[in-house]
Amino acid sequence: MVDDDRRDRLSLLNRFADSQSSTSRRRLLKYLGATGVAASLAGCSGGGSGTTTQGTGGTTQPTQQAERTHGGTFISASTNTTNGVNVFRIGDGETSDRALLVMDTGYTNEGPEYDDFLPLWFDQIEVKQPINEVEITLRDNLKFGEGYGELTADDYLWCIDNLWKADWASFTYAKEFYVGKNDDPIQFEKVDKYTIRETIPDSRPFFPYNEPLSDMFPIPKGLAKPYVDSQDAEGLAQDESVMKATFNGNLGPWDLKRWSQQSVMAFERADEYYLRKWAKEDDRVPEVLAEAPYFDEYHIQYFDKSQTARQALQAGEIDTAYIPSTQVGTYKQKDDLKLYKNPYRSWSGYLGINHRANGWTQLRNKKVRHAMAHIYNNQYVVENILDGRAGVQNTLYPTWGPYYPEEDAVTFDDSLEKAKQLLKEGTSSDYGYDGGKLLGPEGEQVELTVVYQSGETDDLRAAYLKQRLDQVGIELKQETTSWTNLLGNYFQTSQKAEGFSGEIGYGDDNVQPSAYNKGPWDEAVSAQPWDFMLTLGFDYGPLTPAGTIASLFGERENFNAYGYSPSKDLAEMRDEAQTADTREAAASTIREMLAFISEERPVIFEYNPYNYYAYRNDVHGIGQSPPESYFANLQNRSSSRMFFSNGESGR
Repeated sequence: MVDDDRRDRLSLLNRFADSQSSTSRRRLLKYLGATGVAASLAGCSGGGSGTTTQGTGGTTQPTQQAERTHGGTFISASTNTTNGVNVFRIGDGETSDRALLVMDTGYTNEGPEYDDFLPLWFDQIEVKQPINEVEITLRDNLKFGEGYGELTADDYLWCIDNLWKADWASFTYAKEFYVGKNDDPIQFEKVDKYTIRETIPDSRPFFPYNEPLSDMFPIPKGLAKPYVDSQDAEGLAQDESVMKATFNGNLGPWDLKRWSQQSVMAFERADEYYLRKWAKEDDRVPEVLAEAPYFDEYHIQYFDKSQTARQALQAGEIDTAYIPSTQVGTYKQKDDLKLYKNPYRSWSGYLGINHRANGWTQLRNKKVRHAMAHIYNNQYVVENILDGRAGVQNTLYPTWGPYYPEEDAVTFDDSLEKAKQLLKEGTSSDYGYDGGKLLGPEGEQVELTVVYQSGETDDLRAAYLKQRLDQVGIELKQETTSWTNLLGNYFQTSQKAEGFSGEIGYGDDNVQPSAYNKGPWDEAVSAQPWDFMLTLGFDYGPLTPAGTIASLFGERENFNAYGYSPSKDLAEMRDEAQTADTREAAASTIREMLAFISEERPVIFEYNPYNYYAYRNDVHGIGQSPPESYFANLQNRSSSRMFFSNGESGR
């Protein structure tokens, strides 16, 4: 899903050096780092975020811009459930995308280079030597709505202690407030009204690269305190002000105007967006934002299928829709539409595998997973299902990224004979072939289940998996469901495994890292059983894979819903990368992690997808296609810069 979402943190060295001019607002900002810990769930059937930076039709030429005007209602399509903008319960990219419409964060990347930095809420970040201390200074015109006052250092500190780190709150990103193998807490203190000092126990060469505050959405104390006092996490998550982020004040470009579940989310231009002031006064902020956003309203229209959304686009009912790779050729020929291509997505699509007790436990054997990698061949998926419009992946990382383990990445061909041999070797002795069918302990043919959100690409992927499994004597049951149900009833591990009667959790203290990993594979399971999963993938930065790898595949980490038990301590390797003496040493550890999961295949890695969106011709300000680099992709920020050529939609 989505280009995250929780934004990629990049190595920003000596960015915006101090100018001798007294009128310059540039500060000395030192950002050191190669690894982060944030990860975002992302759905691919909807094509990722509907608010990704866009451009014109498959060339490297920028869009011919019309004169910038205000007005009109822009409508984008989404096939994912419109579940509010809940800034307290963000565990998936779609919710993150919506939240970023109504609230900015500390900073973002502006591109085209990795050190092109756009300060948002954070006016400056200063790093002290040795690199174990950072001071973050907020802008002085940030205001909550609904009478909750300014956003200051006190708000961040209160949320850290009472929400983000509190055990009862089960905040998905709580681990970001700790560093190192011993989970040493980052210390936070107030310097003045707008400044927070962060200190870690020892020097970390990547700090503040992996500091957590830049991605957090503070909730006003006056709103959250009653729920804190009663330790009512679900009450806070369901509070209307939180669900709709109506307390956002001037903190984002849009305000939520109305929300009809499974229908439309309508946002209107914020009356007092804080960044308009800084676009006029701060030379780090593009002048275009001085009058942003340019639409009167921005709507996210829900469709049950991407095909329906494309039909609405062609009928002139909406302004943009995701285009699956199988349809790109058709949309290149449409005169009233322009096509945007983005090949630089740090997103991995894969066939998920359930290692937990309510899945086929034979998949816990690496030989069986290798058999599946032969059966479900990623080269075939890219070439024949995605029409070559993706990059083949053999680990959780794009081949164009700086850490790709070229020599150590394990590949699999499409040999069914090899697959059958590995199935024989990897399954227990009470499995075997008879008449071309793989039979289980009771003499029945093995039947597995794949769950996914229906969409053109995922329907084809599931059909291919079914066909190939049939050729090795395994039946496959296909189950389609909604995005919300996929997360809540299949990916979350909220139930006790059959036959387990104790308290769920890791270790003597029964630690439950998150709702997606409440305990070991033989204790905690999803509400619904499954064996394979499509639709879900993970987003990460090309310079930041270590944290995502550990978060997704580390045994006790927050997104290991799969229940995978690695033979290497991936969390420790992540910490080694984050505490290495040099960036080169960190890169070596990262490559080792990527090579390890390539060989292990905890999931069946498939592809790094290219994103395609079609736009109506009267939409402008949507950038270059393809973007100059990964770092030129503005991701969610495009909603503030786009405009209609005549000030209103031609619909």
